[in-house]
Amino acid sequence: MKKTTRYTLSALALALLMLAAYAATTRAQTSTKASRLAVKKSNIAQPVSADPVVTGTGTTGQLTKWTSLNTVGDSVITETKSGNVGIGTILPASRLTVQGMIETTLGGVKFPDGTVQTTASIPSIIHDRTLEGDGVAGSPLSIAVPLTLHIADNKPTPILVTFGSVGINQNGGSGGNFVGGAASNGNGGTGATLVGGGASGAGRKGGTALVALNGGGSNGATAGLAGDFSGDVHISGNLSKGGGSFKIDHPLDPENKYLYHSFVESPDMKNIYDGIIRLDASGEAVITLPDWFGALNRDFRYLLTPIGAPAPSLFIAEKITGNRFRIAGGQPGMEVSWQVTGIRQDAYANKNRIPVEEDKPEAERGFYLHPAAFDQPEDKNVLVVQQPEVMRQVKEAREKGRIVNASASQDKGGKR
Repeated sequence: MKKTTRYTLSALALALLMLAAYAATTRAQTSTKASRLAVKKSNIAQPVSADPVVTGTGTTGQLTKWTSLNTVGDSVITETKSGNVGIGTILPASRLTVQGMIETTLGGVKFPDGTVQTTASIPSIIHDRTLEGDGVAGSPLSIAVPLTLHIADNKPTPILVTFGSVGINQNGGSGGNFVGGAASNGNGGTGATLVGGGASGAGRKGGTALVALNGGGSNGATAGLAGDFSGDVHISGNLSKGGGSFKIDHPLDPENKYLYHSFVESPDMKNIYDGIIRLDASGEAVITLPDWFGALNRDFRYLLTPIGAPAPSLFIAEKITGNRFRIAGGQPGMEVSWQVTGIRQDAYANKNRIPVEEDKPEAERGFYLHPAAFDQPEDKNVLVVQQPEVMRQVKEAREKGRIVNASASQDKGGKR
């Protein structure tokens, strides 16, 4: 019994010894693994606290931005479904629309053609002869004088337009020059076409195509002309005037003098025909007129003057019939000066008779065509009523010193 107990205790001791050794080995392995894990964890950043909760809202199409540590919201940048981007606007109309100032601090702006612009200051502006100056403070851009308006290639020669400048101790610039285009193997162009505006309604009238006022003179200067034509002039309508004459180089002193003759006026649209004829052996003569004479004229008047000797019996033997008339009662071989007048009866004259007398319209009463002739001031000129806007502009220009004087008067004095 004692022997058996001894064996049992020995086995128990051996088991405890083995168990202790296993426990020691296990602790060593566990310690090694823990050391390795600690090394790995030391190489990874560990959060110092828990992740915050993100809050906020946004709008469809607008880019989001952080508005605080844990809050998001809308930025000022918008992108539409079509890809347009807006800064400061939610309705961009182009690929990029910016509401506000754009600033570039480096590089400038590059354009589709590859050019880069780093400044808005342009040293000079490229332009043709219609402009002058560089567009900078020291050389501002302005309209060239004279101003040439160019026309596209293969078109008539350009029109030349000149805007006058005020002359100080020199001649003033021309107010306007219009030159029609030249043509090769064709007709030349019209220099200027002016058309008055139309009107509608009783008591109204259409606009005047051209109003020309002569430049006045002061301090001893004489007035200028309202018009100066070099060449033939055609007028299809009636011509009204205060007076008229021809002006030529004086036949006896063409280098130093002019010669004037006044027009012959009549209250009628009268034509005058005259000539000299020699009487036949019977003291008679037949004067034959042009074949259109009777169609053009009516209400004939006659005048006969014998030349070289009196002829108290000279008379019109037959009035005009078939474009001819006969005179008689003179001495054989005598020369006779004859004159016939007639009143126009052509189609235009019959529809456009010139009135001999006419009452002034109510608005023009108290105003004059030639106020200076009646010692009246310039503001009594009828143009003040007929062309109020023109006269207002003339007055304004005179007050601003752009013109010395502009007169509508044709009174020149002297005898014509």
